[in-house]
Amino acid sequence: MATIKRTKLNNTLRILREIWLARSISRVEIARKLKLNKSTVTHIVNELIDNGVVFQAEEGSPSPKGGRKPVFLNLNEKFGYVIGVELRPEAYTVVAVDLNGRIIFSKSEAMTINSQNFTDSFFEIMSRISDAKERISIPLLGIGVGVSGIVNPVKGIINNSIPMCISGGYDFNSEIASKFDIPVFIENDANCCSWGELVFHRTSNLKNFIFVLVEFRDISEKQETHEITSVGLGIVINGKVHYGEDFLAGEFRSILRSKSSRGQFSLSDDEINKLKTDKDILMKFFQELCRNLALLVNTFNLNQIFLGGDIERYRPEITEYLGNELRENWAYSYDMKREILFSSLGDKAVAFGAAGIVLNRLFVDFDIESDLNNRFLKESISS
Repeated sequence: MATIKRTKLNNTLRILREIWLARSISRVEIARKLKLNKSTVTHIVNELIDNGVVFQAEEGSPSPKGGRKPVFLNLNEKFGYVIGVELRPEAYTVVAVDLNGRIIFSKSEAMTINSQNFTDSFFEIMSRISDAKERISIPLLGIGVGVSGIVNPVKGIINNSIPMCISGGYDFNSEIASKFDIPVFIENDANCCSWGELVFHRTSNLKNFIFVLVEFRDISEKQETHEITSVGLGIVINGKVHYGEDFLAGEFRSILRSKSSRGQFSLSDDEINKLKTDKDILMKFFQELCRNLALLVNTFNLNQIFLGGDIERYRPEITEYLGNELRENWAYSYDMKREILFSSLGDKAVAFGAAGIVLNRLFVDFDIESDLNNRFLKESISS
């Protein structure tokens, strides 16, 4: 009996994955893709419909051979929602999205966040959005959190974060996640952006790309960190976020910086402080950034470069610089297939991507034993 039940649970998650990935799909197509008996698919889908997880949408066209019109299945976006949070040294952003990725509410606000008040700040943020949560009449399934630094998402630990002044490790799982009765995940901010592109554009079949997150921070004199610029990379290889053995992949430092440089680039402290007001210095920053990116993109034959964060307001300039550096770095007469794209998720890319991580755990990289999937299954099907 235990084996039969486990098989049913696993097939339920597989069916839900196909519906979520396709957005709209017929029972026949699900059975074909998963190589399941049509009666098995019909039985599970009927339970999902009865429990309000899935609903029948419009009918499709019959096949050339005739027969019944296929009935398409859609996920009920009102069955639950997830929250994504971005934490920065000077501010936070929260987005709540339904199961199809539509924003239900969002909130951004200034707040000083560092190693000294990290835990208290997070619970204060949750308190500030409590009214918005109460107005949503559907259950909260999970929370994703994005933060700059070296993050181990498996153990839920921030190993190090220069912007947050965290060194020696911060156990997010024990300090924060364990205090909730729903799953809470932590991830590096640039990786969140990569997950966002993968999850919310899942029908685009993205495979090999880099997400470049560039933020210009409003750092006050009272804050310990001095870096106004923050650049992080999210790297996707074969449709998967690449972490490296110790979750160090994506940490960026310019190859042009010197030992005297305190930040990520060769720019002096005086130049960094004038970055947002002096166009010549800003263009110098763009050129150095793009020279570094061209080396990575051409070396690893990446197909897309996504740019997100504060850099999006300079689209014409950064597109020109990056295009020039990609060509300058390439030795052959023919062009590689490369697209320069800007984040479709805007200034909420990190928070949106953090929410996407929860949806990915729920529907794609699911674990039948996980708390997230167990909770979802209990509401989705009969025992």
